[in-house]
Formats: sequence, C-alpha cells, structure tokens
Amino acid sequence: MTIWKSFKYRFHQFFTAPISVVPLGLFRILIAAFILLQAFIWHSDWDDFFGQEGWLQWEITRAFNQGWHLHMETVYNLIGQPLGLNNLQFVEGFFWVYVLSATGLLLGWFTRFWGFMTWLCHYIMLSSLPVFTYGVDIFLQIALFYLIFFPSGKIWSLDKYFGRTNALPTWGSTLAIRILQIHMCLSYFSAGHEKMLYKVWWSGDVLWRSMIQPDFRMFDPKYLEWPAWYPWIPMLLCWFTMLIETFYFAGMYTRKVRVFWLLSMIGLHAGIGMFLGLRLFGLIMILLSVSAFGYDAWQDVVAWYRKRQVKKVAQPQFEEQLAVG
Repeated sequence: MTIWKSFKYRFHQFFTAPISVVPLGLFRILIAAFILLQAFIWHSDWDDFFGQEGWLQWEITRAFNQGWHLHMETVYNLIGQPLGLNNLQFVEGFFWVYVLSATGLLLGWFTRFWGFMTWLCHYIMLSSLPVFTYGVDIFLQIALFYLIFFPSGKIWSLDKYFGRTNALPTWGSTLAIRILQIHMCLSYFSAGHEKMLYKVWWSGDVLWRSMIQPDFRMFDPKYLEWPAWYPWIPMLLCWFTMLIETFYFAGMYTRKVRVFWLLSMIGLHAGIGMFLGLRLFGLIMILLSVSAFGYDAWQDVVAWYRKRQVKKVAQPQFEEQLAVG
C-alpha cells in the first residue's frame, strides 16, 4: 500500500469507521442541562432582559439588528397579539416554551424537533438582546445548531427507549462526533494563535490587567498585588494557556497526554470563571470539551487502570515462577 493510499484509508476511517455514540448522548444532555441552568438563573430578570420596557426597550434593541433577524417584537406581533396576550405575558410564556424545548431535548424525546425549537428560541433571544451577547451565547447557538442534525438521540433518550432509534454506531454518528471535535480544535487553535501575536501574553501582563478590570474584578485589589512581586508566575500561566490552546488538537488526539490536556482545559476555564466572573462561559467551554473528548479520555483512564491491574496480577506469578525455577 502506497503512502497516499494509506493516508486516504486512514482519512476515510477517521470520519466513517463506527465508534461509540456515547459522546453524542453526552453532548445533548450537557448542553440541554446548561440551557436549563442558564434559563433559571435568568428567570428573575427575564422581563428586564426581554420585556418591551426592559433595561433596553424593544425599539432600541431592534435598531441594533439586521432586518432579517427574528426579534422578540416580531414574534410577539405574529403570535402574541393574535392570542390576546400583552407583552409581559408573551415574554413569560416564551420563557416556558424555551424551558419545555430544552427539557424535550434533555430527555431525547423527538430529539431533533426539540433541538430545532431550542435553537430557534435561543436565536430569537440573541436577536432581541445583541448588546449583551458574548462568547457563551455564540458557542451555545452553534451547539444547538449541531443538535438539530446530529443523531444525539441514539443513546440515553426516550427516542431509543420507544424504539424510534437505536444505539448502533454508523458513519453518520462518527461524522457528527468528528465535526464537534474538529470545531473545538479549530476554535482553540485560533484563540491560542491570536494570543501569541500580543506581547502582553508573552510578558504575562494580560493576566493582571484582566483581573484588575472593574468589569471582571472578583477580589479586592489589595489581593492582586502578587503578580508584581512574582512576575514569573503570571508569565508561565500565560505561556501555558497559549500552549494548551494552540496545540489542543495535538493533545486531544494523543492518547498519552489526552487526559492531562482535558484536565488542563477544565482547570483553565474553571480559573476564568473563578477569577474573571465568567462562570457560564467557563462552564460551556468545559462542557464542550468534555462532550468532544471526555469519552475518549475516560477510555484512556480505563485502559490505563486495566493495564495496571494486569501488571499487579502478572508480577507475583512471574516471581513465583522464578522461585520455582
């Protein structure tokens, strides 16, 4: 077999050879659970976020959108007014439709339909509140788009329980998992490479600047003086961040370091949530990495444990044979 044919075979196998569908079920459950958590965190301020006379009125938020965006006001005019609802009743009802959709997705009941409904509701929310949109919303919207098409109901779902699907791996399920994995690799490579272009990341100054900003500061400034006394610590932390992000693709596809890389990414985003207050952003990034590579990392741990157990059993037998010999 020539090098080119070997490459073509490995490439084809990478995208089509059946592998476990567990990552797809995990992806669906984690994303749906995150949506429900986020929704109930927002519920007390839901009317202030999305109401006609909220913190930003519909007239203002609509002005930030392109004409093709589906704004909350547009949906209210299409559905709420014909039903005789005022704007507050409609916005509250919209919340429960969003929760119902995410619950259907979580349970895997007509998975793709509820995936589409959750995606649509979230899209309307993004279009209605563009000023407050940031990374967590963008990654969540992408994840929901994937869940419309991914066969994520093949495992741990009511669709499987009622026989509408099965857990048998197919080339389609493999392709879906690979798309999610490659998306994460490209996202982190882009983020890591961009950081390398700025001197503040190489010097470590960006760490202190981030923690001291009023918008992100979580601790009293007097507790943030240590980077000035030990500048090598933030510098090494920044270098480590650039390393694990830029070479995320290499670490996650290398069995010997995959568990370390995944734990490092979890630690990175836990730190972002703790020290910068971006808890939901940190959480969604952790869940995406766990969805994409968590099952593989777990299999690596299981294989390592079994290998260790075999060595424990084999060593006494080998020593006994030596003694008898």
